[in-house]
Amino acid sequence: MVITKTSIYCDKDFYLNPCESPFPRQAPPVIGCLISDKDGKSIVSFEVFKGAIKFFMNINDEFSQNQGEFQIDLIPMYVSAIELLSRELKIQGLPGIEINGTNIKLKILFKFEDFTITLFVNPNIDFTVIEDLVNAYLTNLIEEFNDEFNDMKCKSSNDFINFLERIGLCWLIDLNNDYIQLIKK
Repeated sequence: MVITKTSIYCDKDFYLNPCESPFPRQAPPVIGCLISDKDGKSIVSFEVFKGAIKFFMNINDEFSQNQGEFQIDLIPMYVSAIELLSRELKIQGLPGIEINGTNIKLKILFKFEDFTITLFVNPNIDFTVIEDLVNAYLTNLIEEFNDEFNDMKCKSSNDFINFLERIGLCWLIDLNNDYIQLIKK
């Protein structure tokens, strides 16, 4: 057992399998989360199961043959470019952007000074139901591990990345369960 500052731990192999998921054809409310620095360098990604973001983006064979393998690390680079463009255009106080698709929705949060958060969510959810939970969790995570996140901008630590992926997975599972309970009320 691993004791951490947060005292949260999940087993390394505690990932859902898409075939065993309670949402085999429908995306769960929150599919995954990417944390990157302001330059677009990926730091860590959380997914409800390994490959969930790619799975629910429904990359079909024709697209993948023409475009090569899906590269999740490109997403923070594009997001960073959008954020830089908003600064160049003098758009002040931009808290985030939402990109809506029929298969997935991206919620991009610029509210953190050193980091950008990209959430991949089911396009049919009402994000406002869990928005406060998401903001509180991510604020606490970044505050608690700020030094480690800043160190990762220069060098990566596989142990710390694995740890973040595990606690991120646990958070996503809890968040999805919370969303389902909150909409039932």
